[in-house]
Amino acid sequence: MTETTTRSHAGTATTSGEASRDFRENSKRGRPVDLRRLDLAAVRAMLRTRHPEMQIEAVRVLQRARCGDGVASTADRLSLGLRYPGGANPLPERMILKTLLLHPALRFGLPAILGLSRAARAAESLPLVGRAARSLLFVLVGLYQRLYPHAPDAMYLTEVRFYGELRSELQIEAPRCFGSLFEQRTRQFGVLMEDLGQRSARFPDATEELPIAQLKKLLSNLAALHAHFWQSPRLDRELAWVPTRLEGGMFPVFDGIGRELIQYQVQSNDFKRDLLAPLGRNVDQLWQDLWRSQRQLDQGPRTLLHGDTHITNTYLLPDGSGGLLDWQLMVRGHWANDFSYLVTTALRPESRRRHERELLAYYLQALRAQGVARPPRLEQAWHDHRLAVIWGLVIGWLITPPVNYGVDVTHANISRLVSACLDLASFDALDAPAIAQDAATIAQNAATIAQNAATAPRAPEDRGS
Repeated sequence: MTETTTRSHAGTATTSGEASRDFRENSKRGRPVDLRRLDLAAVRAMLRTRHPEMQIEAVRVLQRARCGDGVASTADRLSLGLRYPGGANPLPERMILKTLLLHPALRFGLPAILGLSRAARAAESLPLVGRAARSLLFVLVGLYQRLYPHAPDAMYLTEVRFYGELRSELQIEAPRCFGSLFEQRTRQFGVLMEDLGQRSARFPDATEELPIAQLKKLLSNLAALHAHFWQSPRLDRELAWVPTRLEGGMFPVFDGIGRELIQYQVQSNDFKRDLLAPLGRNVDQLWQDLWRSQRQLDQGPRTLLHGDTHITNTYLLPDGSGGLLDWQLMVRGHWANDFSYLVTTALRPESRRRHERELLAYYLQALRAQGVARPPRLEQAWHDHRLAVIWGLVIGWLITPPVNYGVDVTHANISRLVSACLDLASFDALDAPAIAQDAATIAQNAATIAQNAATAPRAPEDRGS
């Protein structure tokens, strides 16, 4: 899932700290902001979450990319021109608004998704026609998604909260945000970001080969994010609202209907079925492998992950540095999920094979340089990398409709990920014996777990909105 706008992108970050709280207060007062109107009041409301005294005189839409058009994947992107009083320019005159213009009544909420899951199970139990009825149900869901493309609310809310609550403390290259809102009652959201086109950013994808030097810059940026939250007690305190791969966020969606959506995608797209053939595994087997790998990785060191680091969610700047876009799938979890997804989608198989271990060692050293006293040992890191590749294949691209990015980009990503699973013997790694850890690492992990357990709130309140 990615973050593009007419190839004039959404940009780097300072944050909109009170976004979710501000929208809840608006809702209590009965004055929700209608972002679908795209008027001066809506844009001003978003700006004032970050800049309370900001005045603007006019807003106009310069360009737009609609969700599902092959440019914008999970939300609409609008390039806005802003005019400020007196000719002053306290903020940029051009910004990108990420939102969803589709009416909320046409979007699947979590209750509808869970209801669909129950209906599918009931359909499968019908005598004689059960399997066919279940398949037909998801064919209809796929057709509906083509007509009205959108993502579950959990993804939109996660991104709003990233920009509102976390971005300002991070010394990383990621989009600058001038305001963000999530309106709980109407399920509307908006994030105002800089137009990265103004910094001559370039947006790579898996149809090209990323130079190793630029990939290392992206890995350094990723290590800075991971090091900041590495084994932090905050992950069980104020960041307990951030989902994991096994709980919260998108997990109920994947758990409820994920396998069926993938089966529909594989059945309805011949190229996906053909690309998977060398693995010798069907969708049911891949689905079991996916969750086995994530349960094993869940036992390792934890940090805050971007969560969706395929190469199309990155941007490159003229000075050689690069950043991360699209924070909708941010989670708490194992570092390898981010590292593996980036490396395997950024490089052609032959280049990845030559540089993979070098890049892993580079990332581990970057963690140490960023203050992680005991980064994982190379042997353990390599084992975890082998496991983490499975997620990128199954959830990253088998579940994604080709309309989101186009067939060429979808084909290239699946091809690279299948090659990685074969080269790394990822499915064999599921049954490989655990790599022995040194005593100091075991003691450190035990101490961290004990500390987090002692300081975690006994009954965490719901902070999801």
